[in-house]
Amino acid sequence: MDIIKTGNLKKSYMLGKVEVKALNGVDVSIQKGEFVAIMGPSGCGKSTFLNMVGMLDIPTSGEIYVEGNDVTGMSSNKRAEYRLRHIGFIFQFFNLFNELTAIENIMFPMMLNRMPNYRKNAQELLNLVGLGDRIHHLPSELSGGQQQRVTIARSLANSPKILLADEPTGNLDTKSSKEIIELFRKLNLERGQTIVMVTHSQEIGEKADRIIHFRDGIIEK
Repeated sequence: MDIIKTGNLKKSYMLGKVEVKALNGVDVSIQKGEFVAIMGPSGCGKSTFLNMVGMLDIPTSGEIYVEGNDVTGMSSNKRAEYRLRHIGFIFQFFNLFNELTAIENIMFPMMLNRMPNYRKNAQELLNLVGLGDRIHHLPSELSGGQQQRVTIARSLANSPKILLADEPTGNLDTKSSKEIIELFRKLNLERGQTIVMVTHSQEIGEKADRIIHFRDGIIEK
């Protein structure tokens, strides 16, 4: 079953008087439970594609289906609600609330979504990512790798069908990068989590089930 499908997806914008085609007709199918890496040189459209399927931006033309739903024409409010309930995001920079502890950072989206037992569930997610003993630590008291683990736990707070990760190891050292990818693989294998990950690293990309190569806004065949 396709959990993500795009048809002739295009995204253009103006840079001064020059039209830049960030995506120029992208057809992608990603199956439920796949772990897919998106790779290619800087400016090839990788992050733009992730933003499109994550409904953080809207395409110039083309179609996007998520879980069989045509999300292309959704209103901004419906896109925001769908993201909150169905998609988890992980970025290169951790985007944690500096004044909140690890467990409070994870509880926050649960509270927005009015989930019951949010403290218990947040504790379980911290245990899952190996930080059960760091629940009361602020981000400033955690290493980069630990902060990214908190970010991953937070991305799982609302049990999303899809995890979208944009350069999740780009701000980490080699050891921490390997630990994060091992955690992704664990989530994929043990929980059946669908993961779409943008990366520049061939070594990291090869940990995925398959690699989709972008270049100049299209998919390399």
